[in-house]
Amino acid sequence: MRRFYQESWQGIPFTAFSHISFFHLAGPKFYATFYEELFRRYKSWDGLPAAWRNNKQTDVRWLAARLRERQAAAGPDAPPLRVLSIGSGVGYMEKLLLDAVPGLELHVNEPSTVGMKWLRQYIPAERIYIGLPPLCLPPDIQYDMIYLSAVDYGIHSSDLVRLLRALRVQLAPGGELLCLSASLLEEDSFIGSFVNALKIIIRGFLHYLGIRRQQFWGWRRTRAEYLQLFKQAEFDEIQDGWINDTFNTYWIRGFCGISR
Repeated sequence: MRRFYQESWQGIPFTAFSHISFFHLAGPKFYATFYEELFRRYKSWDGLPAAWRNNKQTDVRWLAARLRERQAAAGPDAPPLRVLSIGSGVGYMEKLLLDAVPGLELHVNEPSTVGMKWLRQYIPAERIYIGLPPLCLPPDIQYDMIYLSAVDYGIHSSDLVRLLRALRVQLAPGGELLCLSASLLEEDSFIGSFVNALKIIIRGFLHYLGIRRQQFWGWRRTRAEYLQLFKQAEFDEIQDGWINDTFNTYWIRGFCGISR
């Protein structure tokens, strides 16, 4: 597991709207301020960077195909699939998913109300959960699938295990929890860790001098670390692989009970 840093997101430099920290992880206040700035600059999803949108479109096609497989396995008389998105952000993937899988009962979660601006017109208010999971989630609702897309990087491993365990409890029998990672670490050798440590020292020095200010963004993890996290969360079956998109997105999923 390695720390990594960001200077901008969605083409927006962090220094344009917020105080940034080299040592402290970006929190809900940071993201709320960021989304305010994003909605000031962009008027719809179509204005967001094309490379980012294209990558998300590929991911949604992959995810929608998986959901249609579950629909087919459940049979024509089964109730609509119930899916929960953790950390939905601006909701672009969620809007695409609603278009791609008709009849889908989609629930969404986001720490701040600000990020839900565009998605609110497509998701009923009772299916929008604002706050940090699992505390903000209704305990009596179970889901066929819960997914986290590019969310895990901002959660420390010990907290991520606790979150995965809590979300596993909210899966229906045969349900799955899916993590799409945009922060896979290809390898973590001693030399690589040493070089990375030197880079962090240099980045910290440049940040301190105000030459290149960077926000501590989260952690990169190896495939072995992801597999270990899901094992610690006590999933019955674990699968993983890669999506053939722009960023070669890594996915890992665990099942509750017998997989469909």
